[in-house]
Amino acid sequence: MGIHDEDLQRVKVESDLAGIVSQYVALRKVGQRFSGLCPFHNEKTPSFSVNAEEGFFYCFGCQKSGDAITFVREIEHLDFVGAVEWLANRMGISLRYTDASDGTARKERQELSELLEKAAEFYHQTLRTGKGAGKARSYLRSRGFDSETVEQFRIGYAPDQWDALASHLNVPTEKLEAAGLGRPGPRGGPIDFFRDRVMFPVADANGVVVGFGGRMMPDGQQPKYKNTAKTRLYDKSKVLYGLHWAKKQIVAEDEIIVCEGYTDVIGCFRAGLDRAVATCGTALTDDHVKTMVRFAKRIVIAFDADGAGKAAADRFYEWEDRHNAEVFVAAIPDGADPGQLAEENPEALQEAIRSAEPFLSYRINRVLDRSDLNRAEGRARAAADTGAIIAEHPNEVVRDQYLVETAQKVRVDIEQMRRLIVKPAPTPNRAPVPQRGDQEHDEPSQTAPPRETPQVEVNLLRALVHDPAIVKPLALQAMFADPVAIEAFQLVTTDGWRDRMGDCSETVTALIARLLVEEVTGDPVELVSRALDALIGRWNTELRYDVNDIEQLRQHQPIVQWLAQRQEEMHSDETRSAAVEAVVDWLRNQETTDQSS
Repeated sequence: MGIHDEDLQRVKVESDLAGIVSQYVALRKVGQRFSGLCPFHNEKTPSFSVNAEEGFFYCFGCQKSGDAITFVREIEHLDFVGAVEWLANRMGISLRYTDASDGTARKERQELSELLEKAAEFYHQTLRTGKGAGKARSYLRSRGFDSETVEQFRIGYAPDQWDALASHLNVPTEKLEAAGLGRPGPRGGPIDFFRDRVMFPVADANGVVVGFGGRMMPDGQQPKYKNTAKTRLYDKSKVLYGLHWAKKQIVAEDEIIVCEGYTDVIGCFRAGLDRAVATCGTALTDDHVKTMVRFAKRIVIAFDADGAGKAAADRFYEWEDRHNAEVFVAAIPDGADPGQLAEENPEALQEAIRSAEPFLSYRINRVLDRSDLNRAEGRARAAADTGAIIAEHPNEVVRDQYLVETAQKVRVDIEQMRRLIVKPAPTPNRAPVPQRGDQEHDEPSQTAPPRETPQVEVNLLRALVHDPAIVKPLALQAMFADPVAIEAFQLVTTDGWRDRMGDCSETVTALIARLLVEEVTGDPVELVSRALDALIGRWNTELRYDVNDIEQLRQHQPIVQWLAQRQEEMHSDETRSAAVEAVVDWLRNQETTDQSS
C-alpha cells in the first residue's frame, strides 16, 4: 500500500512541524530554532530542538530525529501511512493511493468505522436515557459504576429487541454483517448481534471503534461475555481493550498492565492505574505482545498467570527473548480480579501492581508459599518443584542466579540443587504456528535453535535450505549478525554445500542438520522481510552512533524515511515482494559502493 508521491510531498511541505509539536510540548524560540523538553524521554533541561523552516526535529538527549511524519509516528504510535493520514486530515488534504484498490479498501473501512461509531453512540445513549435500560443502569450502579465512569468509557446497553440497532442504522444487512453488528434473520430482515447486554466499545490504538464486548445481564442469556466476530476491522488476537485511553500513561511509566476483562481495565483506571489494557475474550498472543512493546517493555500480568504453568512459561520466555519484553506478574489474591479488588480495596490493587515480580520469581514463590519448609520432606519437595520451574528458563545466567537464591531458601546444598535443575530438551512448536494470512508472526522454531542465534536468522536459514529458488536471490550476508548464522549462510549458498558440511564447525553442522529435517511453515518472502526488519533496525542504530551532528543526520533522513516506508510495505501481503526486492537491491548497491571505495 502506498500514497501518491505528489500527495506525500504535499503533506511533508505543508506540515507545520512547530505547530504540531506544540500540541505536545511547550516550545520556546531560541534564535532561529524552537526548543523544549523532549516528549520521548524524561528530562529537566530542554534538549529537544525544532527547525521549523526545514521541518526537522532532533533531540540531543535521546537522539530521536525526523520530520513531521516521523514525529507523529513516534508520538501517536502510528505506522507510516497512518501518520501521513493523520497529518492530511489535520490539513484537509485528500490523499490518493498508488493502487486504486487501496483507496477503495480504505473507503470501505472508513464506512465500517462510521457504522461502528454510530452503533457505539446508539448503545451509549440507550443506556443513558432508554426506557428499557433501567435494569442495566441499576446493575452498573450495583457494581460501583457511576455516571462519570459510564461517560468516560462510553459504556452502553443493547436493547432486549431483535432489531433495535438494525432499525436505527437502517443500512443493508451485508453492511451490518461486515461490521459484526447484525446478521440475516429467519424472515429475511436483519437482526442485531447483541441483545440485552451491557456494551463495551473496543477501539484500536488510535481510538477508532472496531468492535464490541457485550456482558450478559444477571438474569440474561449465556455466554457471560459475547464479543464481535472477526471482521476486516476487528481481530481479538490483535486488539487490546483500553489501549487508546492508556497509551500515553503507558509510555510515561514504561509499564503496561494486562487484565482479562473490560471491567478489570475500568477498575484499574478508577484505582489510579490508568495504564491498563485487556485482551478481548482470548489468551494473550504474540501479536498482543508485539503491540504492547511498541509502548512499553515492562508488561505486568494482572491475572492468574500461574495456572497455565509450563505452557505460559514457554510463551512468556519466548516473548521476552523475541520482543525484548520484561514480563512481571502481580499477585492478585486468589478468587479476586482487578475489577473486584479496585472496588473493595484499591490500595491492595495498587500494591499488587507495585510489587509485581518477574514471572520466574513469582512461580518460585508460589511453590515456596505452599510448602512446609520446617520439615525435611517439605524442603525436598520444594527443591524438586522449584528446580523443575527454574530449569524451564532458557537463560543459563538467570537459571544459576535463581538456583543460588532458592537453594538458600529451601536449605539445600547448591550442588545438590544444581543436579535438580536439568534443562529440558527443546520441544517442538513453542510458539503458535501462524495461520495463513497472519503475516506478522515470525515463523516458530520446530526445534529450538541455540539461544544465541536470533530466531529471525534461523527462520531465514531454514527457508534458504528448503526454498533456495525463492530465497537465495533475496538473501544477503548482511541480513545475518550472528557468527554461527553467517557461517551457515556462507555454507548453504555454496554449490554442492551438502557435501561440505563436514568442513564446518560442529555448531554450524548441528544447526544445518537440524534445519534439513524441519519444515518451513510460512511465506519464504515474509521470512526474508523479517530479517530485513532486523537489519534496518541495526542500520538505524549504527547511524545514530556514527553521525555526530544534526546536519549529517538531515543528509541521511531521506534514506531513513525511504527504508521506513519500505518496512511498512513489507508488512502487507500485496506489497511485500516488491518492497523486499527494493530493499535487497539497495543493500546490493551499498555493498558494491563499499567494495569500490
